[in-house]
Amino acid sequence: MAILKPAKLLIVALAAAHISTACGGGGSGQPAGRGPTNSTAGNLPTAGAATQNNGVNSVFSGTLFYEYAGDYVAFDLASGKPRPYLREDTNRYSFSISADGKAALVAEQLTTGSRDNEAVHRYLAVDTTTGQTLGTYPGSPGSLSGMAIKLSPDGEYIATGLFRYEWGKAHIIVEDSNGNLLFDFTAAGFNGSFGWLPDGRMVAADANGWLTLFDRGFNQIRPIRQFSGPSLPGGMQASPDGSRLVFFWNGRIHVMNLDGSSLHQVATSDLWESGAAWSPDSKYLVITGADHDSTVSAQGNAPCPELHIVNADESMVDVGYSSRDPRSFEVKGATGRNGELLALCARSVSWR
Repeated sequence: MAILKPAKLLIVALAAAHISTACGGGGSGQPAGRGPTNSTAGNLPTAGAATQNNGVNSVFSGTLFYEYAGDYVAFDLASGKPRPYLREDTNRYSFSISADGKAALVAEQLTTGSRDNEAVHRYLAVDTTTGQTLGTYPGSPGSLSGMAIKLSPDGEYIATGLFRYEWGKAHIIVEDSNGNLLFDFTAAGFNGSFGWLPDGRMVAADANGWLTLFDRGFNQIRPIRQFSGPSLPGGMQASPDGSRLVFFWNGRIHVMNLDGSSLHQVATSDLWESGAAWSPDSKYLVITGADHDSTVSAQGNAPCPELHIVNADESMVDVGYSSRDPRSFEVKGATGRNGELLALCARSVSWR
């Protein structure tokens, strides 16, 4: 079965056909793409709810996709069981998960490049259930930069940070599955400060801190809000309902409405908060903490980037290792030697 049509990545359609006889994206007998099954907006589930719903991670369900310890993993929230589907190697950089969670697009740097010959990269599409390769796609010339690629919600385009010697710096670019460069945001100040909206529009920040909304043809619609330093907003993700954005700014996770209103810092910690991902119902966030700069570890060795779930409407929720903030829910995984539950360590998380 062909995976490509001209200038399009039909990852979602192919993956759906390929695993139609499998157990489904949720991996737990529940529909994929669910948030809490028995809670109200503004409140985290109680401890008793976990027993009532027979779920390891309280009433939360769906699948978390992440990278950790050399594996790309699909993790079922309800059962707490991780399922690796691809091994990491030194040439594989960031990855993006399709909207339905059935395929991962992994960026691979093939050559490093020089002033005479620009670097070469490509994209590998992988079935997140079987680990089978669905296809490979060329990238436009240049080196992947910023450790962030983002597949458009419809699977047609790839947005990423790209460095070329002829540019002298990294740009935010959008390319198709044939390696054609469709959009070059040369004014971008940081190559991680971009994100797709569910309808195919895009937001991106320039070097002056202005976050701008672009239409599906990559034409500027309007500025949204200006941000000040010491850093620009990065790790941008739109909520599945398209109403809000979550992003990493000045060392912390923030949420705001798409029009720039209701900006608030969601979490606080004595550790570094490295990223966040929306629940499928747009009410909750899973936050990654302590990716580095910490000597503490749940396993007693390398620092563990633990995951906590918080309500996106809350402010200043403590997500540190020793947190007892009732608004913070620690994600557990059956990752011990004998399957015992431990704090889940993960990087670059998506929730489907």
